[in-house]
Amino acid sequence: MPSISLKVTRAPPGGADHAVPDAAKPLFRGTGDIDYLCGNCGAVIAAGIAPTQRVPFASTTCTSCGAEVEFPPSLGG
Repeated sequence: MPSISLKVTRAPPGGADHAVPDAAKPLFRGTGDIDYLCGNCGAVIAAGIAPTQRVPFASTTCTSCGAEVEFPPSLGG
């Protein structure tokens, strides 16, 4: 499954990289085969996104490390 790292727009609190906890879960899942990862810690933010699927927001905060990441404009709804 291909994966794409999202651009970090704000570093996590404390500025340090964090390991992905085993319990980290994606924010949402799609029906495709592309995973979008936190550009800071590598946690899966959006799993299985298809080329025609869109996300309802431009950016989000990684629940694993706290970094703010930005989705590519092509995924905008």
